[in-house]
This record gives sequence, C-alpha cells and structure tokens, in this order.
Amino acid sequence: MTHADVLTLADEYWAFHRSTAQLWNIDRGDVEQVEHWEDLSRAGVSERTQRLEGFALRGDSLLASDGERQQTLAAAVAFSARSMMATLPYARDFTLVAGAANLTTFLTVMTPGYALTSADDGRRYISKMRGVPLFIEQLIDGLRGGVEDGRCVSARGVRRAIREIDDILATRPAQDALARQDAPSELSAEQASAFRTELIAAIDRDVRPALATYQAALRDEVLPHGGSDDRPGVCHLAGGAADYEKLLWAATSTKLTPEEVHEIGRHQLALLDDEYALLGGHALAIGEPLAVRAQLRDDPQLCYHAADEIVADATAALARADVASSAWFARLPRATCTSVAVTRGPLAYYTAPSPDGARPGTCYFNVGDPTLWTRASLEATMFHESVPGHHLQLALAQELDLHPVVGELEVESFGEGWGLYAERLADEMGLYSGPLQRLGMLMMDSLRAARLVVDTGLHAFGWTRARGIEFLSGTTSLRHAAVEAEIDRYIAAPGQATSYMIGRLEIERIRRAASSRLGGGFSLPGFHDTVLGNGMMPLSQLERVVDSWVRLASRR
Repeated sequence: MTHADVLTLADEYWAFHRSTAQLWNIDRGDVEQVEHWEDLSRAGVSERTQRLEGFALRGDSLLASDGERQQTLAAAVAFSARSMMATLPYARDFTLVAGAANLTTFLTVMTPGYALTSADDGRRYISKMRGVPLFIEQLIDGLRGGVEDGRCVSARGVRRAIREIDDILATRPAQDALARQDAPSELSAEQASAFRTELIAAIDRDVRPALATYQAALRDEVLPHGGSDDRPGVCHLAGGAADYEKLLWAATSTKLTPEEVHEIGRHQLALLDDEYALLGGHALAIGEPLAVRAQLRDDPQLCYHAADEIVADATAALARADVASSAWFARLPRATCTSVAVTRGPLAYYTAPSPDGARPGTCYFNVGDPTLWTRASLEATMFHESVPGHHLQLALAQELDLHPVVGELEVESFGEGWGLYAERLADEMGLYSGPLQRLGMLMMDSLRAARLVVDTGLHAFGWTRARGIEFLSGTTSLRHAAVEAEIDRYIAAPGQATSYMIGRLEIERIRRAASSRLGGGFSLPGFHDTVLGNGMMPLSQLERVVDSWVRLASRR
C-alpha cells in the first residue's frame, strides 16, 4: 500500500464529493460548480450511498499505509464517507426541511453570495436558477421516500418552513434575496444590467413556481406525517435508536454511547457552577449561579439594540485577536476575515474564504432581532467563528500543502470542537474585554454542555419538546425564544449539537497529555500547529498525530 494508492483514493473521493455535495459547494462559494444542484431523489441518494460505502471500504484497507499523512488521509476518507452515509437521509428529510440551515437559508443567504467574475460565470448562475425546478422535483421525490420509510421531521418544523416560503413568495421577484447576487465583475454596466434582468426573469419563471410546488408538497405530503411535540426524537421512528447511534458517532467521531454523552453533559454543567459563582461576583456582584444566569438572561441593558453596533463590537474583538495570535500560533493564514450582518439563518456562522481567494473568510451575524444578542456573549461567539476559531482552522487549511479531503471536508467534532476550544483559548490569550464578556464564555459553555444532555434526551431517551425547553431554560441564560429555537434546531439535526463539547474536551485532553509528557519542552504554538497543520480528521486520528509530534519533540 503506497502513497500513490492513498493519493488516488483521496483524489477520487474529493472529485466525487465535489460533484455530488452541491449544497456544500454553495456554502463554499465554489464558482466552478455554480450551475449545479444536488440530486436528493431516492435514486440519487441510494446511488450516492453505495458509492460512499465503496470509498469507506477502500479507506479502511489503506489505514496501515506507510507515513502519518497517508494514514490520516485514508482515515479521513473512511470517516467522511461513513458519516455522510449516516447523515445524508436525515440531512435531507430533517435538516434541509426544518433546520437552522434549511432550504430557505440556502436560497436567501448562501446562494446569492457567489464571487462571479466572467460572463460565463453569469450564464452558469442563470442556469442554476433555471435548474431549481429539477432540484425541487428531486427533493420532493426524496422526501416522499423519507415519509415512506417513516422518517419525517417534526410537524412544527414543517409548518415553520411553509411560513418562510410564504414570506419569500410575498415579495416581488426583483426584491427576492436571490436577486441580490452581484453581476460578474468583468461585465460592463450594460451587460450587468442585462444579467440582472435575466436573473429576475429566471426567479419569476423558474424559482418561484418551484418553491410553490415545494411548499405544497410540504403542506400536503410531509406535514401530515410530521412528529408531534411529545415525540420529536428519532428514537420514536422505526430503526431510530440505531440511526441515532450512527449520527452520534458521525458528530463526535468517538464510540461514546448516548448514555455516556448524556452524563458528560451533566458533569460539565456541575463544574461550570463554580466558575459562575466566581465571575458573577466580579461582573454582576452576584455569586449564586442560577441568579447570575437569570441576570444575564433578563437584564435588558445587557442586550444590543442596533445591528451596526453588533458588527462593530465583533470587528473590534477580531482586531484584538489578530494582533495577539502570532504569540500563540506557529503559522497564521494570509486570508483575512470580515463580519457581515444578515437577517436570516443561524444566529452566527462562518464561511471559509472561497477557493479562488475572491471572497474572504466571513462571519455572519443574524441581526434580524438585535436584542437576541447580549453584550456578554458576542465576543465568545466571534472568537469561536473567526480568530482563534474557525477562520484560523479553515483558512489555514486551505493555504497549507494539504489534500482538500483533510483541508476542507469537515469533521464536526474536530471543527466545532476547535471552535469551542478557541473560546477558552481566547481567555488564556487575554482577549476578553472584561468580566462580563468572560461570563459570556461561560454562557456558551453552558449551552454546549446542556446540548449533550438535551440532544441525547430528545433522540435517545424520548424527551418531549417541552422537557427539552425546561432543561435548557434551567441550565443556560438563553431567553425563551432562543431556547425554543435551539430545541427545534436539535430536533432537526439529530446528534450534530453534541460535536462541540465532545470535540473540545477531547482536544483539551490530548493537550494535557502532551504537556504532561513533554514537561518544560511543551510548546503551545507547536501543539496548535500540529492540530491545525494536518487538516481535519476524526479525533482518534488526531490523538495519533499529536502522539507522533510528542515522540519527535521528546528526542530534541
């Protein structure tokens, strides 16, 4: 088993992924793939799953290859293929219908964000709009298959998706979010005007009727089978318990059982109370953890009220992090990161620089209701999404000599684990502007720990939606509307929310073990370079990579 064998496998898997995971390509801003949509029909997903299984088996056969990078690459292919097999049906039938990043988010936030350059780019973007009816036709076929298999997201989530489509259809085509797509930069003013005219026509003629058809299918065919608020978890579906174990494995890249994940969450919440007592006294003159969380939740003076203020404070936090990072990281990306306000989609999320460098790394902040943002939690969110979080991780991976399978294909426990690790690392780096913002770090920790309890509660132990709301309300400082949105997110994306805390705890455990073995010879920039410099991988492989670094460092 040679280097060439592993490279051939990785090249083939990367080409397959790029040609099939077209919603991911939209998020990535891949102009080369701009005209394509994903085939989510029953036949399309079945064929794709068979191909994924073949890639996974080939990856398994190459795990003993010579060379650590080769082993990491083989492990990444095998894990990515198997996790995609586990998540694909639920990504289509649950998340794309009712998740935070659902179909309307793709259409209103991500799709109109391409950095188009040439006239050909523009023609292919118009072709994408004209291809929406076929994409919707295939999606509806896939959803029908999910209904036949007994796999359907909550009725509440379906109703929300129907209302969101109502909002889109109520606007004129010229005001449609898709019409915000900038014309290719090489076009003349006259050509750009013609592009916009053709784009609006395609939205009116192709996109709007297809969305209406999708909405009708949701209302007439999916909604009657949607799960109730009393039984929203996958454990209530036929085969759901086994499915959830696979989804949990895909999210955490560990063999942790639902019971173990549940107890880890409860343990972490108990540990956080001591920190709340200490920091609450400094920031709010309150020492009782429940009272601290209540103050953070209920004090209107801690909320933002203007979108531009949110972006300004986030940008200032990023600037501090940029200045400090060189002392904590051996390598930093050349690509910049920016903050952008949006009014749809998740509360905050990051997209990596586009492969051609035309689009910088971008942190999106949903400011549709600015009061959902508190002055306590904004900085922790920014450090998670940008520097030292996802921007360092993903932009650096693009610029290093890494195969794109490990440079760009997300392993959620690695990526989200790093993002949460970055929130605590920012505290070590002295980046938080005061005690209140450090309390925000605890707020985010509480949420991620509570997710371990609630996600497993809903999907493994049969919790009702109301019980999930009650638990999250009692252990975090989220207001009721945010709690409900979080619970509905977990219902629509089973397992995903566990990736954050499990990933962070594992990265911290690996760091402690390396520091203990190397003693005074331990270098934190060196550790960070090892973690980020080899791309994304399952956590078991990360432990092996760091172990090799420790052995090499101990000989120096």
